[in-house]
Amino acid sequence: YEIAQCLVGSEMCIRDRNVTILGTNGFLSRAIAIYCNKKGYFIDMYGLNEPKGHRYHQFHRIDLMKDELPYHEIIQSDIIVYAIGAGIQSNLKEENGLIYNLNVTVPVKICNELKKHCFKGVFITFGSVFEIGETKEEHFFTEHEILTSTSPSPNDYTTSKRMLSRFVDSSKHEFTYWHFFLPTIYGESENPLRLIPYTIHAIQNNVPLHFTSGDQTRQYIYVEEIPQLIDVAYCKKLPSGLYNIQGKETLTVREIVTLIHDHFNIKVPENCFGTVKRDDTGMKFLALDGIKLEKVIGFKASICLLDVINRY
Repeated sequence: YEIAQCLVGSEMCIRDRNVTILGTNGFLSRAIAIYCNKKGYFIDMYGLNEPKGHRYHQFHRIDLMKDELPYHEIIQSDIIVYAIGAGIQSNLKEENGLIYNLNVTVPVKICNELKKHCFKGVFITFGSVFEIGETKEEHFFTEHEILTSTSPSPNDYTTSKRMLSRFVDSSKHEFTYWHFFLPTIYGESENPLRLIPYTIHAIQNNVPLHFTSGDQTRQYIYVEEIPQLIDVAYCKKLPSGLYNIQGKETLTVREIVTLIHDHFNIKVPENCFGTVKRDDTGMKFLALDGIKLEKVIGFKASICLLDVINRY
């Protein structure tokens, strides 16, 4: 109720909010842009490709690996969201230079330039639950535990995200900087090769399924809850810092596959688990403790997979 009241009560005073989104057609950037459309916010977007599936006021084609952002323009924004990343989808086989540049070098440079140009708004970047690394500990990890984890890193994506988080924790600046650790985000427009759409598509088309052992535990949050959280955080003037966004559900791969099959009244096929190997199999339990964020702004995820599964 408190969150809903905040959103409704702030409707009139934030209609003309200016939001800059760096990244155009990514899963998260698209969700944020669609939410901004619904709220009537002014959106500037920067990226390699023209945005699709949502409205925007201005689009600037830019390659952040080699082009300079127009800082004199973007510092006029109330919120700047860095929604660009590499190495998230292992199947893309992105080279490590790209991963470290987009996940570390570019956001660090942007932060330093915003500082130099006396930015007064909010800058947002994202960390990952993967920064926990390879662990068998079964508990919800705090921000401090993620930041100080020395568990083995299985890939360059995890290592690069750790580097950015440590920079954010050490960086000093006058503007507000939120760095949100994300669990597994899902939604109807996600990559079709990811677990949930892959399973649903296979069931609908009677295609054989292949999974890892299925005993890895992951935490899940519906993608549309993230821009809602950002809105509440801005309304309530969330202080700079690192914050976990805790998902509503924490399930093993086997449990979520079973949940989807039960929804379609179909039995899980025998021998579908243990037929695939992935880099993250050593990460047995990845879950975030969101108490810090809940205490400060009252945010708590509320959407379950079964609430939105029919949108796929």
